[in-house]
Amino acid sequence: MKKYVDLHTHSTHSDGSWTPAEIVQRAKRYELSAIAITDHDTISAIPEGIAEAAKNGIDYVPGIEISTHWCEGRMHILGYFIDYTSSAIAELTEKIQKARKDRVFNTCARLKEIGIDLPIELVFEIANSADSIGRPHIANAMVKLGYVPTLQAAFNKYLAFGQPGYVMRWAPSPEDAIDIIHKARGIAVLAHCAVTEGCIGHIDKIRTMGIDGVEVFYPSHKPHQIEFLKKFANDNNLVVTGGSDCHGTVRGEPLLGIYKVPFSIYENLCEYFKQKGMLQVS
Repeated sequence: MKKYVDLHTHSTHSDGSWTPAEIVQRAKRYELSAIAITDHDTISAIPEGIAEAAKNGIDYVPGIEISTHWCEGRMHILGYFIDYTSSAIAELTEKIQKARKDRVFNTCARLKEIGIDLPIELVFEIANSADSIGRPHIANAMVKLGYVPTLQAAFNKYLAFGQPGYVMRWAPSPEDAIDIIHKARGIAVLAHCAVTEGCIGHIDKIRTMGIDGVEVFYPSHKPHQIEFLKKFANDNNLVVTGGSDCHGTVRGEPLLGIYKVPFSIYENLCEYFKQKGMLQVS
């Protein structure tokens, strides 16, 4: 029987709807052999994920997805096999989380100026215990109060880059994000490049920033994009990864266990880590 994995998921510690334990349990039900929870700008889900994976006999990859200021703030760098006790990771995530909270206050203020009165308390209530509060939580609040019918409508009309409710926030440069992942003895991977506007056009420059790999297998990547990214990775000795980017039920039908990545991708990632990951400077 073929084995499969998912190396890109999000929990309630950022903007997903499932706890780390629930993600691992679903992975077990769908017979996945390995899982990575890569929450946005936080590593707080990792201890729970590791413990639950051990109970369920699933391999667990400590991970993170770091937002950077490239490509209108949508260029994301995945970190795999990171030492989540690293002081470099802790300092970065603390700084980003503060910037995220500041952005929520500033966004609510801007929305109020255009007639959308969004109580800040509601946004934090929706975020619950999430360390990385963000625009999806604001969008959920807008839906709950009836300002928009869906999360996507909130982004399209108000929260996306160039829209009246959009507020920039501080984020590290891609180079800094990659460097911090390396300091945490991890592998830095370019996330969902084909669906991040401007990313593929600059992929050769991004390669020179020090990435170790490219997320090739992704639900929104078209076949020709997958082939392009796979060839780019192979030609440049970069490791190939993949995952569903599942956020639980937040974005419609959950893809965890439905979008499957071959186990060989995980095996290659492990081999790459053995060869290079432990050689990183702490």
